[in-house]
Amino acid sequence: MIAHEGHTDQINSVAFSPDGKSVVSGSYDDTVRMWDANGSSPIGEPLRGHSYSVTSVSYSPLGNLITSGSKDSTIRLWDPSTGQQSGGALKGDHTFYSVAFSPDAKLIASGCGGPSSLTAYAVQLWDVQTRKAASGPLKGHTNDVNSVSLSPDGTCLVSGSNDKTVRVWDVERKSPLLGPLKGHTDWVRSVAFSPDSCQIVSCSDDRTIRLWDPRTGEMIGKPYTGHTDRVYSVSFSPRGTYIASGSFDEAVCLWDVRTGRQVGRPFKEHDNYVTSVAFSPCGQFVASGSVDGKVIIRRVLDEDQYPAVSDDVNPHEVTSKTEVSQDNEPDGNVELWMITSQVLIPESHKNPNLNN
Repeated sequence: MIAHEGHTDQINSVAFSPDGKSVVSGSYDDTVRMWDANGSSPIGEPLRGHSYSVTSVSYSPLGNLITSGSKDSTIRLWDPSTGQQSGGALKGDHTFYSVAFSPDAKLIASGCGGPSSLTAYAVQLWDVQTRKAASGPLKGHTNDVNSVSLSPDGTCLVSGSNDKTVRVWDVERKSPLLGPLKGHTDWVRSVAFSPDSCQIVSCSDDRTIRLWDPRTGEMIGKPYTGHTDRVYSVSFSPRGTYIASGSFDEAVCLWDVRTGRQVGRPFKEHDNYVTSVAFSPCGQFVASGSVDGKVIIRRVLDEDQYPAVSDDVNPHEVTSKTEVSQDNEPDGNVELWMITSQVLIPESHKNPNLNN
């Protein structure tokens, strides 16, 4: 485990760089910071420019830019190689609660607050090159938009809001596609697409995590329950088999999408609410940010449990698998668990794409 300290107020957002070598964080101390993912040192000085709390950070898929959203109603871009701001700020009318790059790194999606003006509670797309809005405000939510995420195939955008709903938008047409998706009974704090773009995960102050089908808008299976306080952040593993979650119960949890069950015990290293979680590109680590001002990076899967994937393996070749239930009940499933680390051992199939 690596614990980074340096922010002077709570951390609101964390994200891994595409190469997995660094983690970026945004904080109520108005700064963005970069951290060594493999050591205990910060990378450079804090990135300063925002005049109010930094609510969200995202790394460009190309690794050449970091974007940050803030309560100062701006989105800023940063060059991670120099630690300097890249170009002028993108200016809005309200707090930007969430920012996310598109898979091709050409667009930034944002979700904002309100209550007045045309962009209140809107989702918007911004052109990275021109630094101007690439669409009009996408309207539908009736309260703050806490989270936005673009599908890996680049066709859809999902948003989660304090209005307790999830909405899906068509990126090309800049129009609503699905929603509102209803099921949560309290504010939706975080949303994310699975790596294959076939599932959406959301979490809420209602203490649940839910999966949705972005093609139909239907909920997949039952809600994941286990956290004892509001769930603030969720992240899919790179192969889509696991979900990490962070909660106000001060825990980071790992969930197996195949079974809908929690994997092992919660990680309880933070001293206060966990506000953000992010999987590393290799899938072995999860970074988290907290109200305690720390960024913590911990291993959640060992290397031998997460073998490298051959480029010539078809992810659809394996059509059957065997699992065993954790509680040894006769539910037709078989799972193997590493007793020392309490981590689920993925099945040993010819095709490792199913592991994560």
